[in-house]
Amino acid sequence: MDERTTGALLGMIAGDAYLNVRKRLQSGKYPYVSSEMRILHGSQQRPYCEFKCALVNKMLGTQASVTAVKNGPGGLYRAYQFSVSNPYFKILKGWTYTDGKKQYNEVWLNHLTPEGIAFWYMDDGHARRNVNSNGRVSSVSTNIATCCSWEEAELITRWFNDQHKIKFSAFPEGKGYSLRANTESSRLFFHLVQRFVIESMRYKLAHVADLYSLECRAPVAKCAQCNGPIFANRRGGLCDACYSRRYYREHRG
Repeated sequence: MDERTTGALLGMIAGDAYLNVRKRLQSGKYPYVSSEMRILHGSQQRPYCEFKCALVNKMLGTQASVTAVKNGPGGLYRAYQFSVSNPYFKILKGWTYTDGKKQYNEVWLNHLTPEGIAFWYMDDGHARRNVNSNGRVSSVSTNIATCCSWEEAELITRWFNDQHKIKFSAFPEGKGYSLRANTESSRLFFHLVQRFVIESMRYKLAHVADLYSLECRAPVAKCAQCNGPIFANRRGGLCDACYSRRYYREHRG
């Protein structure tokens, strides 16, 4: 398989793709190995799911199609999915799954391409903005929700720094650790992946573009502590300064 296909598929697997490789019985009762990749996205990401499906079909010469399904508890949510079979998935599963779960390793990372990283970020990435007292975006962060072990997170951060000079740091999230890049590294990451991020997912890069914008944001409320303006209700009703002071007192003593 060529480098582009391998890199893109590994990026999808790092994100939301699921590999299912198992032994099955054909109608004639002889065993064979079924190697399948399944991708599912929520209703708002239907164009993204369709883009992935078309690209995978082109790369692998398959004819998969996107179908609507019910997802979540009791089939409450509408989602879109496709699945495709190819013997190559058996090799990729050997690189990416250990003891039945995804585990990042050097072989996996060294086959990732910028296009694959873009799929990884479009699946599992999100951004944050910090707005100053004038209503302008002053700094940003770029996060990838890996939720992996500390050792895996450290491996990924070293790989990004060695291969792309992008500095991520690991932070606790859920039952594991995820990755965060500061403003400077967010700019570098933007330039690495931007040409592979499709139109419907460009909002995940908008935070970097906001750094260069002179437009002021309108406040959404007043800080519960200092009564100053706040520009996003994500810090318990506090402005960035009051939130930072409280965090420092609670965690730094």
